Amino acid sequence: MSPPGADRSYRFGDAEPVGEGARRIARGRAEKAVERLRAIDSGELEASKAIHGARKDLKKLRSLLRLLRGELPKKLYAEESRRYRDAGRMLSPLRDAEVKLGTLEALAGSEPDLPAGAVEPWRLILERDREATGDTAPDRAGEAEAIRLIEAGLAGIERWRARDSWKAIGPGLDRSYRRGRRRMRIAHEQGGEEAWHEWRKRAKDLWYEHLLLAGAWPGPLKTAAEEAHRLSEALGNHHDLALLRADLRGRRLGEAETRALGAAIDRRQEELAAVALDLGARLYAERPQDFSRRLRRYWEAWRG
Repeated sequence: MSPPGADRSYRFGDAEPVGEGARRIARGRAEKAVERLRAIDSGELEASKAIHGARKDLKKLRSLLRLLRGELPKKLYAEESRRYRDAGRMLSPLRDAEVKLGTLEALAGSEPDLPAGAVEPWRLILERDREATGDTAPDRAGEAEAIRLIEAGLAGIERWRARDSWKAIGPGLDRSYRRGRRRMRIAHEQGGEEAWHEWRKRAKDLWYEHLLLAGAWPGPLKTAAEEAHRLSEALGNHHDLALLRADLRGRRLGEAETRALGAAIDRRQEELAAVALDLGARLYAERPQDFSRRLRRYWEAWRG
């Protein structure tokens, strides 16, 4: 457990050894996720906001873990990755219900010509689903199990070790960038919800990695992090619309209403895909070896 007032910033500090920094950052995300979830029972946070924040904490933690994959024993890496993946999944039901409702409202806002008869009945259904999900015992049990998994993982974090050099993070960064580039190409050339979703996950890694390394040259790397965040948001909204479309298929809203809503979802996804590809063309413009070499120079100049 971190001492009171400990630094929880999601970035390596000046002259901070890589292994020490990784453990500090991971502890901070794990502890913050638990605090958010416990705040639901105390009434300090709404369940939807607490779960959204906790899931983001866990995603950041797992992105850091992937960055250090080559430094950790295979068994430890697998255990840690599975632990935080499972904890995130425990929190999915209420988050999914909230996302579908918010996505429908955003869609209606961007498509003012949608008939009210197509939107309002669906909104009422999704509101009932959200309320029912938030009140069910299994979902509260899921929060408790997520807390248990995360707290049990704090001991595992203390076993993380890494060399204090670029060699600890360079291979992970190179691998992540190559995967992101490849996933962008597949999404563009082949399409399909799964392809866009896979690119979204790699775009999040790119965002989080720039945050972690921002100290190496704050101006350029923070700007790149902001653009990677924009990419992640566009792809996230694209995925949320896919969830909404899947929900639509299971509703009986009338043929004309279903057709109008489906067409609106298609149009919005096409707009988001164009935005994502435009951002991706810039963020993944470098060859992987050039990207890695550039960030290595920043890092080594920073660490001097």
